[in-house]
Amino acid sequence: MNETLIRVIETPNPDAYMFRVQEVLVPSGTHEFGKEDNTEHSPLAKELLHFEEVELVLIAPRFVTIRKSPDHAWTPLASQISEALLKFLQSGEMAVLEKKETVNTREYSEIEKQILQILDEEIRPAVAQDGGDVVFHGFEDGIVKLEMIGACGTCPSSSLTLQGYIENYLREEIEEVEGIMQI
Repeated sequence: MNETLIRVIETPNPDAYMFRVQEVLVPSGTHEFGKEDNTEHSPLAKELLHFEEVELVLIAPRFVTIRKSPDHAWTPLASQISEALLKFLQSGEMAVLEKKETVNTREYSEIEKQILQILDEEIRPAVAQDGGDVVFHGFEDGIVKLEMIGACGTCPSSSLTLQGYIENYLREEIEEVEGIMQI
């Protein structure tokens, strides 16, 4: 059996670390869980949210981002989370169980399709490197509505990322985009 490697990576948010794994945790997308969320369909989130210090768990295909309470230190929490994650990976359980999704029958406009393509191909991979994700909530009157989640949700530089990077990029690529609203 191969040795499972978990790399602990600091993010720009001092209260969030990314735990990168070799195994595929979920086939695609991201799944975010907080203390008050129903974790019945995510055994991994349920396990990690048992730590008193953990406020949020973001599960992506090859990483888990943990956001802790600002009142607690990463030592010894990072090691404890790594151990729990390793034990979970060795159990063979699925990180997030499939649940019946409501089908999104909404048709996207051509501009929204362009925005989604840029988000998926350019923006989301870059944001994922810092342990977060970007969720598209719509486009109306020239304004793109986005939500930063994971490590980026409470990161001190998330506004700069939205305004300085994402907004500028979208405005350069799509002339109808006038700005971004953070959800």
